[in-house]
This record gives sequence, C-alpha cells and structure tokens, in this order.
Amino acid sequence: MFGGFIYRFLYCIVRAAMFIYHPIFRVYGRENVPKEGRLLICCNHSGLADPIWIIFALGLGHVPRIMAKKEALEVPVLGWFLRTIGVFGIDRDGVDISGMKTGIKCLRDEQQLVVFPEGTRVRPGRRVAPKRGALLLAARTDTPVLPMYLSRRRHPFGPLTCIIGKPYRLEFAGKRPTEAELEQASETLLDEIYRMGESK
Repeated sequence: MFGGFIYRFLYCIVRAAMFIYHPIFRVYGRENVPKEGRLLICCNHSGLADPIWIIFALGLGHVPRIMAKKEALEVPVLGWFLRTIGVFGIDRDGVDISGMKTGIKCLRDEQQLVVFPEGTRVRPGRRVAPKRGALLLAARTDTPVLPMYLSRRRHPFGPLTCIIGKPYRLEFAGKRPTEAELEQASETLLDEIYRMGESK
C-alpha cells in the first residue's frame, strides 16, 4: 500500500543505492516544509531520478504524491516502482483532465504533491517556458506553493544539492486567475527556483 511497509522498505533500499552515486547530498531549508497540510512542491527538472531525490530531501516523515509523464508508468517494473512511491501519470502533450483531477484530489485530501513546472527535463544552461497547469492546481485548491531547487550540473559520485524555499500562497486580482496571470505567476516561480540555485 502507498505510504505503508513496502514504501518504507523501498525508501531504505533505494536510498542506500542512490547515495553510492551521489554520496554527498546537501539539503538546505528542510525546516520550511510544513509538517502537515496540503502543499504543492514545485521543483526544476534536470534528471530522471529527481522525484526520488525530492523524496529523500523531504525525509521519511513526508510521503508526497508525484505527478510525472504517463509514459514512465507504462514501463514494466519501473511503472510498479513509481506507483508504489506515489507517482501518477499525466499526458504532457495535451490537456489531461484525468491527471489534473487526480492532482486536485490529492491536494483536497490534504496531501503533498510534487510537480515539475518545466514539464520536461531541461539541460543546464537552458530554460523553457513553465507550464501553467502546476499553479492552476494550487489556485483551484487554495494550496501553498513550496519552491525547490535541485542541482542542474551533476557528475557521477559528485555532490548533489537541494534547496527548499519558503511556502507562499498565490494572489490574483479576481476569484479565478486569468491565463495571463497564471503565466506570469509561473514565470515568477521558475525565476525564484533558479535564484535559489544561484544563491549556493
């Protein structure tokens, strides 16, 4: 069951294996993560293992759900593993109503949800326009947003850094945000995530 014994077992096994690849994993700002209540965790995306590193950064006391591309869940064995640690799929190429509904339900159930506003892995030195869907989830559920940064430049056996910012609530002129407001808020969020990375 998600969040149960199997999850904890996998957490310990995978943590040991992952820390061989990156033996030094520095986490700054863990105290900024609320102990309970719904939360939208927004992180930059540079590597396949980002969801796992985010879980380690939060600590075993947190069991977040993770929104990822649906193709990953269709891979044998990997798909089972991802579902076990709380990953659910979303179609990145279209409007995935089912995936959005799952995300909204997670937040309304007072869970923590991890999303990648960039929508895809982005190489160091490059930048893409963020997807508006991430903050749309927060706007529709009145959920605090927690910016998070993971090292973009990585080397085998080298250090990896995670920086966790402070949660904040979105503010818009009306009850429902316009697409322009969501786009601006998404750009501001991505700017803050990158700024945190430059601070270390």
